[in-house]
Parts: sequence; structure tokens; C-alpha cells
Amino acid sequence: MKKFFPLALSIAIGIGSASAQTGYWQQSLRYQMDLDLDHNQHRLEGKMRLEYTNNSPDALDEIFMHLYWNAFQPGSMMSNMANIPTQFKDKAIGTKIEELKPHEEGEHIVRVVKHNGREVAFDVQQTILHARLNEPIAPGSTHVFELEYTTRIPIVIERAGRNNKEGVDYSFTQWYPKMCVYDRDGWHPDLYVAREFYGDFGRFEVNITADAGFVLGGTGVLQNPAEIGHGYTDEPVKHKKKSRITWRFAADNVHDFAWTADREYRHQRFTLPSGTEIHYFYLPDAKSTMMYENERFRADIAAYFAFMNERFGPYLWPQFSVIQGGEGAMEYPMATLMESHGKEYLGTFSTVAHEGSHMWFYGMLATDEQRYHWMDEGFTSFAEDEVMNVLSGDNKPNAHEGYLGTFAKRAAKASWREPASTPANYFDGKFPYQMAAYMMGSLYLVQLRGIVGDEAFWRIMRRYHAEWSFKHPRPEDFVRIAERESGMVLDWYHDQWINTTKYPDVGIDSVWSDNVALTYLRLERLGTMAMPVDVKVTYESGASMTYTIPLLEQQGHKTDPLLVLAGPWNFTQKTFTLTIETPLKGIRSIEVDPGHWTADVNRDDNVWPKPAASN
Repeated sequence: MKKFFPLALSIAIGIGSASAQTGYWQQSLRYQMDLDLDHNQHRLEGKMRLEYTNNSPDALDEIFMHLYWNAFQPGSMMSNMANIPTQFKDKAIGTKIEELKPHEEGEHIVRVVKHNGREVAFDVQQTILHARLNEPIAPGSTHVFELEYTTRIPIVIERAGRNNKEGVDYSFTQWYPKMCVYDRDGWHPDLYVAREFYGDFGRFEVNITADAGFVLGGTGVLQNPAEIGHGYTDEPVKHKKKSRITWRFAADNVHDFAWTADREYRHQRFTLPSGTEIHYFYLPDAKSTMMYENERFRADIAAYFAFMNERFGPYLWPQFSVIQGGEGAMEYPMATLMESHGKEYLGTFSTVAHEGSHMWFYGMLATDEQRYHWMDEGFTSFAEDEVMNVLSGDNKPNAHEGYLGTFAKRAAKASWREPASTPANYFDGKFPYQMAAYMMGSLYLVQLRGIVGDEAFWRIMRRYHAEWSFKHPRPEDFVRIAERESGMVLDWYHDQWINTTKYPDVGIDSVWSDNVALTYLRLERLGTMAMPVDVKVTYESGASMTYTIPLLEQQGHKTDPLLVLAGPWNFTQKTFTLTIETPLKGIRSIEVDPGHWTADVNRDDNVWPKPAASN
């Protein structure tokens, strides 16, 4: 079995050395929680001890903590989302929170907050707790916070709660008082309105006492499997039968902790060749067993992790769990919670692949999702499309035609479209947010791959993982790595695609010859975004040649022995003329962007001669 704590130590050392080289810092946290689940009253009694190390250069005289489940009350900002004037209502939430009965609501009732042993006054505004401290947390010092609280467990509406529609008893996600992030921009007390999250890495030691009939799964490695049984060990359980059991979990280098509990769970586990232990928890109904007891499931999980480890960098935690629970599907460190009653196997497994890919971008590369949601959702969607292209057997040359088509047909010129740099909470509705976070973020990598070429692109993704795992990378950190690995300047691309609503569209204006030896191709930039282009010329003999035309701003170009360099094309020029050293009569066809690596909004003018119109 893969060693866990030495890995955690090596990662911590890596962060320290990076800090010395670059001035990067992040706070260090250690959560210790003792919890008691009262399933008759649907309450969770909690005591929490938090060691908080201030690695910043600033003295901190206040703290902010998230109380996410306060959103599940009438009058909360999340419930008021139904009242926002937008053409894109959030149907998943709708008016459900406003219609909750008192016994169905969620709430964190914090009774005591202590700082270094002394109580501090605090106030709660919706999903944020704010406390002024008795003494500042000096740079380099570690202070201890202790909380006592009761959590009222809501019915499932958004990700978390009790009695999800597939019958899972409890899904505990965003369920505890969680310290807000303090980084170089200060505190991030982002209110919870059903969008995204941001948390600091640390160690979690979570002890959960529940009736012995429950089976628990989630983030972390179970520390007392011999006491628990329930599939966590192959050895006989070493305790007499008890009415209540304490489950002891621990996790290093995670920024959140999620868990579920159900009295009917089936639990299975196996170990990948890489040493990662896979767990899955599911209900014994026909639809769930059709997914998790399908003999293909283990093989696809193994193939999935092999693909991700090779292309995006190694999975650095010892365990991953796929858990039936929650609402929809959602990622948490070392685990995903998802509804499992899909229509068919591959469709449901693609959800496993999506949520699993979040382990790389949301999990190990933990960007601030409120501001850089596209770096998580988009990069994850890109990875999902790549791996499912292989696992499904499609093996298409370009796995991303779905988003390319959606962008061209529905989004590029739409009046509702907003820049991907818009903070997650402030989009005018859920649909524009999803298009920016998922589609624009995925196409960011699709087009980057077209700009820099395959070899450089995959080097970029692996180096990004190697240098920024268990930190909080920002867009500029990714762009700098891309520039170093490609040898190009790339901020022109990032700035246009993420910070504006510009779109690319290059078409063939005309093709002609003025002598017997040469052919001329005039390209026209019809879109608002300047992009490099490739042009494939196919000769009557069946042979072909592909030209690459970079932008001058790139200060370089992708290298491929099969490409012929032309250009550069200045972004101030509307047209560019390519000279082809062959007579026109010897050319069968010309195609712009033959690999579809650019989000060109109109491909009808990318081919010469134009295909005959069908009746």
C-alpha cells in the first residue's frame, strides 16, 4: 500500500522550498473534530479545535469562517436567487428553500468560539461568522481556535443534507465551520449562493460517532478499520457488538472534508497498480448495482487513473471514493458524491470521470474557484472529454467538438455572454456562469493546444501539476508555465479569451493564380479575436502540406517537422495572403484549421472549394 505520511511530508517540504524561491506563501491549518450524529433529531453536535499558522507577512486581528448551511433557510441569499431578475433562473434551487418547513431547514448554531483558550465575541451574517481577536496572530505564529456548535441537518436541496432523492440518509458537504482563506489579497469571506469554494490546505482529523448500523464514507483514510469493519478491512472485527461506534478519519493536504452516512450502503474497495486505493459506496437498489456491480466498472476506473496520471500528473492522495449521495454530482478532496441512477453505464461513468478529474484541478491544484472557476470547471471538463474519448472507444482526433459547436452556435455572439473573468457569484444567472466556467475554460485549453502543439501542451499540463499541487495557482502562474514550455509569449491569448467576449473567425476570402507556378490564398479575419491559424493544402496527387501562421505577438511558433512556417500575421491586418508554391490546377482542396483547434464561429468559409449545396 502506498505510504501516506511520508508523501505528505515531501509535499510540505516542496511548498516550503517554493516559498523560499518565489515569495509564495499560504496559511497552514489543522482541524481536529469530534462529532456526534443524532439521526432521530437530524442534528450534529460538534466540537472543533483548529490550529492556525499564519505564514503571511501580516498580523491578523480578526477571522472569518464559513457557515455554509445557514444558506438553507428562508430569507438567505441563496433562497433569494429565485428573485434575481434574469432570463436564466436556477431551476435546481428555485423556490425550494423559501418553502422549507422549520424542521427541514439547515443551520449552524455556534455557541462558543475560543481563541487561545479565551472566549471571543463574534457575529454571524448569513453564511459568514466574524470575530475580532483578543490578540493578533503574528506572522509565523500558530494560534488555536476552539468551537462548540450544533448543526441542524437540512433536507437535500443543493449538494448537502438528508434523504436525497435516491434514498441516501446523509450527505455532509460544506457542513462544518470552515476558516475562510487569507491570501495576498486579504480575507475571502465569500457568501454562499450555490456557486464555488476556496479553502486552505491542512490536516483533518475527524472523529464521528454514529449508530452502529450506519456505514460511513468520504474524504480521508479510516484510522480504526479493525474496530469498524463494514468492508474497510478483510480481518475479523476486533470489538464486541456496540450500539454506537466512533469512526476516526484523517487526511493530509486537503482543503475540505466531506462524508456520507447510510444504513444500507454496500462498500467495496480495490487497489490500483499505482497504489491508490479505490472505495465505492452505493445502495442495493437495481439501478445502483447496475452501475457499481458492473464488471466493467473496476477496469474503467483503473484505465481512467492511468490516463490521468500519465497526461496530467500523478494522483497524490492514497485513496479515492465514489459515493452515491448528495444532489447531482459534486467533487470533494479524495471523493465525489453523485446521484447514480443514470440512463446508461457510459453516461454515468462520464460523471465519475468529470468528478474524478476535479481531484487534479479543484483538489490538488486548488485555485480560488470564486474568481478562477474556469481553471477548475473548464480544465476538468477538458480532461473528462479527453479520457472519455478513449474509454468510450470513440478515439476521435479532437475530443472537444461538443463545446466547439456550442460556442459557435449558441454562445459566441450571444447578448447574455459575459467574460470568463466575472466572479462566479456575479454572473447574470446559472447558464451564463456554466458557459463561462465549463465551456470557455475547456476551450481555453483546446485552443492553447492548437497554438503550442501537442508535445508542448502536455508538458505544460504535467509541469503545472508538478509545480503547483497543494498550492493556490492563479491564471498568471499557468500562463508563465505555458510560456516557458512553449517558448512563446501567450498573455495576448489569455487576455482576449478570458477578459473579453471576443471570438475567433477566420475564413477564406479568395484563391487565385497569376502564373503557372504559384497559387495565392487570401485569408480574412472576420471575428473580433486575433488567433494563429493552420492551413492544410491537399494536392491532386493526394499528398498534403500544412502551413502554420502565427501571430506576431507570439514571438514564436509551434514546432513540428510536418508544418511549414508562414507569416506572421499582425492582429492589425484584416487579411493575410499565403503563397503556395504549386499551380492552382494541382490543388484539390484547402482547409483552414483542419484539426478544429480554434473556436472558429463559422466553418462554412474554412474550405475551398466550397462543398456543393445539398438539396
